[in-house]
Amino acid sequence: MSRLTAHELELSARVLLRRHGPAAPDEARRQADFCGGRSHWVATWLVIAELCEELLAGASGPVTHPAG
Repeated sequence: MSRLTAHELELSARVLLRRHGPAAPDEARRQADFCGGRSHWVATWLVIAELCEELLAGASGPVTHPAG
């Protein structure tokens, strides 16, 4: 199973923001719910939701990434 890099997570968040605007964090959480028991993908979508929230809050420069 492939893991996304911090850069790929940020790009995913930015794409989601372009597609869904302020609803992007909710869309990412919806995707996490859709993943069901696949914990890697649930965690990935939850991180993307957090990154979307940071970007919506006006984070300048690269957003912070959770350790892991």
